[in-house]
Amino acid sequence: MNRENEGKEYSIQSDEVIDYHMPIYLQLREIIRSKIEEGEYMPGTAIPSENKLADTFGINRLTVRNAVEALANEGILQRVQGKGVFVVGNKYEEALEEHGGFISALSTNQRRETVKELAKGLRPAGDKFANYFDIEPDAQIFYVKHFTSIGDDPISMEEIYVPKEILPELEVVNTSVFTMKDIFAFYDIELYSMRQTLEVIDGMPKTRKMLNVPDGAALFMLASDYFDKRGQSIGYSTSFVRSDKSSFSIKMH
Repeated sequence: MNRENEGKEYSIQSDEVIDYHMPIYLQLREIIRSKIEEGEYMPGTAIPSENKLADTFGINRLTVRNAVEALANEGILQRVQGKGVFVVGNKYEEALEEHGGFISALSTNQRRETVKELAKGLRPAGDKFANYFDIEPDAQIFYVKHFTSIGDDPISMEEIYVPKEILPELEVVNTSVFTMKDIFAFYDIELYSMRQTLEVIDGMPKTRKMLNVPDGAALFMLASDYFDKRGQSIGYSTSFVRSDKSSFSIKMH
């Protein structure tokens, strides 16, 4: 699996020249906006760091920060602590949870939740996912593995499967920052409905060890199926969550 996508940034190859007769941060704001609109900076990916932008254009970091903050205030960029600044694409106007869905409540004790992308790569669908996605067994699907922790405590592990033909851009998107619902929306993939199932299980020894599950504690297994308007499956994920560190509720409408 390719583990090089975490925090991936684009290099800067720019012919733009700053005109010092105009406010510099406004010019940089529009340069960044153009790169987003032209697809050089893709939704779900990190833009170059403030230091790189400052070096490229020969300006100071405060000016860069002002330009980035202006775009963040517009909802075009999003800062993620410890990861960088990411391009935000289109989002669904109607939240899927309005139709009901499981909501996880973690025992955070005011500590920050950290999500890491442990693995991302392509693999053959095989018989199982060929049947599930209605594709050929040798068709390529993305496999993504996440690990969530709060402080030093491991909380959950998630595995995601998406056919490459559905979302080829997934290769460059940082999935530890954005949800699958967001990513589908960024790339105009119609997500019409979801189906979730929640089970209480013991879990495999390897999973229990990875999550440091204490003896006697169970795991929640949350499976999520993503469908388009035709009822065709476009994604699948399974999360294993420590029951001693979280609880689930469901919204009904």
